Amino acid sequence: MNQDPTHRVDISRRTVLRKGAVVSALLGVGLPIATGSVAAMNKAELIEAMASEAGLTNEAAKRVLGAFTNATTKALKKGDRLSLIGFGSFSISKRSARTGRNPQTGKEIQVATKNVVVFEPSDELTAALDLIPGAGDERRLNGRGETNRNEDSQIDVDQLAREARVTTADAKRALEGFSNATTKALKKGDRLSLIGFGSFSISKRSARTGRNPQTGKGVQRAGRNVVKFKAGAELSKAVN
Repeated sequence: MNQDPTHRVDISRRTVLRKGAVVSALLGVGLPIATGSVAAMNKAELIEAMASEAGLTNEAAKRVLGAFTNATTKALKKGDRLSLIGFGSFSISKRSARTGRNPQTGKEIQVATKNVVVFEPSDELTAALDLIPGAGDERRLNGRGETNRNEDSQIDVDQLAREARVTTADAKRALEGFSNATTKALKKGDRLSLIGFGSFSISKRSARTGRNPQTGKGVQRAGRNVVKFKAGAELSKAVN
């Protein structure tokens, strides 16, 4: 499979004019807060991109996408860390029970233990998105991205192809189309949402002063972009 997540796919896009608002469309479009013209990518366009990449019908590409989200959900329910090579990995982080505060009443409330789905971008996606501006292809995650290759459970493309009723080669190309299209959307600041499964977006972290844990001295930490994944209602329910 081509490992370059920015290669080959051209996707159709809509321009939505809306000021001072976050716009969500029926098919799962999410837009960043902005003033003026904002580009949006919806689920139908993602499926179209996957179909174009693989030379499949939109219906077949839709089945591949469904098989991918199903496989990811099943793996996470078992506690596995699942990887799509060249894109990233999904895993579970357990949040302990804690005392919170009701934002409406201000009263303390007990928040139960919860499993949260975590997404970690691969080295390829990290480089493509230039998560630390200016670092580009030089940016690496101290080897963490390599867990996408060596330690994670990987998507069983043969099983996925059988479930989607396509050839293994077509399934691989469709998954590459998913990776490519999602990368392009994130590079342009779009929020890609798959209803029930979850949404991908970019969050900007400002430069800040930190502390060297070995010397205790203050250090300047560069601003960076972070890929955020927020599990949808169905996925959250499945893992809890």
